[in-house]
Amino acid sequence: MITVKKIEVFEFRGVRHLELDFNNKNFAICGKNGTGKSGIVDALEFGLTGNISRLSGSGTGGITIKEHAPHVDSRTNPAKAKVVITVFIPSLNKKATIERVVSDMQNPTITPATADVLAIFKEVADHAEFTLSRRELIKYVISTPGDRSEEVQALLKLGQIEQVRVLMQKVANAHKRDVTPLKTGKDDAKKGLLSALGITDLSAEKVLAAVNANRSLLNLPVLIELTPTTNLSDGTTVATAKASNISKPHAQIALVVLDAAIKGYAILGKGTALTSLRGKLEKLQDNPDLASSLTREGFLRNALTLVEDDDCPVCDTPVGLEQIKATVQKKLNGYEAISETRKGLEAGLGPYSQQLRDLITAVRGVKDNGHALQPPIDVKALDEFIIALQTRLTRITAFLPVADLLEALDGYGNCPAAATDVVASLHKGISAIPEPTQQDAARTFLIIAQERLVAYRAASLKHKQAEEQYKVSSGVLDTYGKVVTSTLEGLYKDVESNFVELYRFINDDDESEFTAQLTPSMGKLGFDVDFYGRGFFPPGAYHSEGHQDGMGLCLYLALMKHILKDNFTFAVLDDVLMSVDTGHRREVCRLLKEKFPKTQFIITTHDQVWLKHMATAGLIQRKSSILFRKWSVDSGPNQWNDTDVWNEIWNYLKMDDVRSAAALMRHYLEYVSGEMCHSLHARVEYRADGLHTLNDLLPQATAQYTRLLGDASQAARSWGKTSDADVIAKMQTDFKQLVTTSNSDQWQINPSVHYTEWPNLEGTDFIPVYAAFKELTEALYCKNVECRSLLYVVSDKNVRQQLRCSCGTINLNLVKK
Repeated sequence: MITVKKIEVFEFRGVRHLELDFNNKNFAICGKNGTGKSGIVDALEFGLTGNISRLSGSGTGGITIKEHAPHVDSRTNPAKAKVVITVFIPSLNKKATIERVVSDMQNPTITPATADVLAIFKEVADHAEFTLSRRELIKYVISTPGDRSEEVQALLKLGQIEQVRVLMQKVANAHKRDVTPLKTGKDDAKKGLLSALGITDLSAEKVLAAVNANRSLLNLPVLIELTPTTNLSDGTTVATAKASNISKPHAQIALVVLDAAIKGYAILGKGTALTSLRGKLEKLQDNPDLASSLTREGFLRNALTLVEDDDCPVCDTPVGLEQIKATVQKKLNGYEAISETRKGLEAGLGPYSQQLRDLITAVRGVKDNGHALQPPIDVKALDEFIIALQTRLTRITAFLPVADLLEALDGYGNCPAAATDVVASLHKGISAIPEPTQQDAARTFLIIAQERLVAYRAASLKHKQAEEQYKVSSGVLDTYGKVVTSTLEGLYKDVESNFVELYRFINDDDESEFTAQLTPSMGKLGFDVDFYGRGFFPPGAYHSEGHQDGMGLCLYLALMKHILKDNFTFAVLDDVLMSVDTGHRREVCRLLKEKFPKTQFIITTHDQVWLKHMATAGLIQRKSSILFRKWSVDSGPNQWNDTDVWNEIWNYLKMDDVRSAAALMRHYLEYVSGEMCHSLHARVEYRADGLHTLNDLLPQATAQYTRLLGDASQAARSWGKTSDADVIAKMQTDFKQLVTTSNSDQWQINPSVHYTEWPNLEGTDFIPVYAAFKELTEALYCKNVECRSLLYVVSDKNVRQQLRCSCGTINLNLVKK
């Protein structure tokens, strides 16, 4: 896609104004925490995408880019906060510039605004994953399979896969819920039809036998078969159907069914089984621990039925469908004993629930006849009885709370006197209806049978459609899952292979046989890694934090390689390497340099040792890094710039603040002495913690530079360049005098000039110290104002060849003839 040539930042985040020249090459930004490194990362992301990951997403509260991206002093004027980035587009062989202002962040100014350039910038914005921080890195390694799947699929632009899956799951769950109530409706309609036909088993033969016996009485043609369109009352007419509003035979059958239901209800209420059941429930209620466990088990069981998507049904937190189910099921497994107890009790309650359903259906089957009788009978008591029965059924079915369940079982089997009186009145009223002729009875039988058959057919059709819908939706979900998993297996196999190759590269010394398994499944991405041939385990099980960070980086790089292939030309790594163990730092640098030679890496780190490794390994070139020394709200990031630092020290001295001047000079000399030792290949006593002091560094740097000038002078003489040799010898003599003036080589024997004594000096005493060390350090820099680089040694196979600066103004041969 692109490489970045330059970035200029104005009043953005913690930056007032800063310009960095990346020169389309790898670049490192180093500095302690709080010195402004992440502000540059935010500026790159904002300039290229219009977003800042750090200020968006979950956990950011009321933070917004428009309000909080500008520098705090420009928060009321977001138009001043802007980022200008100059890029190179390899595929077009063009330079382009994008300028984005916080006040109008969605409308950047792009130059040139040609279609091909605009398309490239859109592609960059669509692949905002070019910025990787450690908090994002670790998501690929130490996370649940559901979370990892979401993160990886987002990186692969496969987010819609999970969205479609969740939608399909919701549809399947909805269809599944529709089946049960429609089956109950179908069963009730079936009972009504059987009652109307006076048969106990619903078969075509028995239906036709009952219907044809009545059709024969009306001299109607016999029905040969029962088809989906057969009309049982075909040939009868409404005008001749019946003289009464009630079919006496059917009404009497309904009363017989009700009487039997009431009797069965009473028998169950007086049975010993109910007494035993109540005793068990009372013991359960009296045990607080068991009752609490039962309540929790019931809550978890209900939670499973409510899970439809990736949001927790309790708190709406996006967790992941499969993860929610797995978590709830794991907790349910902890209540296995109480679950078995509950299942036993629910099984014992089954007959009581069924009896209540049958009784409710039976009461409903007769109560409407009260309105049709002449005179009508008030059936309000039956309506109240139905409500009471339904309440009892609901509590028994719910099971919890146990107190409500016990209350529902109290008085089970008792039929209110008012309801009994109404039933008796219905018996009397229906008995008083004149007996119909055989023909009238047959006619009524066929009409009611047809009505019940139509109702049953409708209920059956709805139930069948619901079952077919659920079968289709669950089948589609299953097929979708298999296809996605199969496709992702191929995709992840390629990523897995690249990941293993990259991880082996940086751990070849101890894990050359390393392998891994990326295992996709519906809504999940399993990630297990080999641990020295002992088996496959999650990365966090046995591998160190440093190895985990290495895995995260390698997995990220493998994914980016798969996504962008040759277009993977730019990446920002924000402190992602901080915990990679010391023994593999060089290998990580080699990995980035050798395996991704066409990718420009912008790397931030707070560890100067990392910076040295990057330079030594050739990952970054000379002048391709910047070291921030501090940050302030007024000036923003402040780098180690020799001119700025010496001016700052002098300003302290003008205010007679020797302590501040001494502290800053000491810190700067420690920094620049380390740079000198590195550039001149000076030998420094090893320290395991890498925390060298000024005593350790400066004498070694000055001594090495003195030796190098001597070697250069001798080499010049060997080549017959006497005049050059004399010039170099003069440089050596002058430098020795600077060393003597600063006494930097005598600190151990002359405490009066030791840096620990500096804060105790008077201003007039410290000025000579300031001047001596300023002149000493400047001697090791190129005098060309366009260069101003630190002198460095060029070696070939550990043989020092040259002492030079970046521009070549100073170029001293070190090899004798």
